[in-house]
Amino acid sequence: MAQPFNLLVVTPEREFFSGEAIYVSVQSIAGSLGVMHGHVPMVSALDVGALVIQTDEHTTRTAFHSEGFIEVRPECVYILSQACEWPEEIDEKRALEAELRAQERLAQQRGEDLGSMGHSKVALMRAMTRRRVKSMSSK
Repeated sequence: MAQPFNLLVVTPEREFFSGEAIYVSVQSIAGSLGVMHGHVPMVSALDVGALVIQTDEHTTRTAFHSEGFIEVRPECVYILSQACEWPEEIDEKRALEAELRAQERLAQQRGEDLGSMGHSKVALMRAMTRRRVKSMSSK
């Protein structure tokens, strides 16, 4: 059986999760990052992605996370994110509308500076990831 570790996930608005976990996975800027007890200490920037928290051998929850940081320390894993949402907190209609708006902005920005396109791409990724996390929970 996997050994648990302390996990704290916070956003500017709330403490999203605080408790023991045996596994956590996030989307870092370098790709998917999974952490178990005894992981080497590290810090990494987070991209938009799915947050997977396994609290025991039979319980796994998936949530949306946006940009932020993960810090792995011997006593605790800290995840600081601009936003985290459980699937039941995601408004699918609103996420779809945001996705369509971002796609429209990207289409209009062709040929413009990369900075403004980058903001639209991030907005598109947020909306698509929210919808993906929401759909994963309804299966």
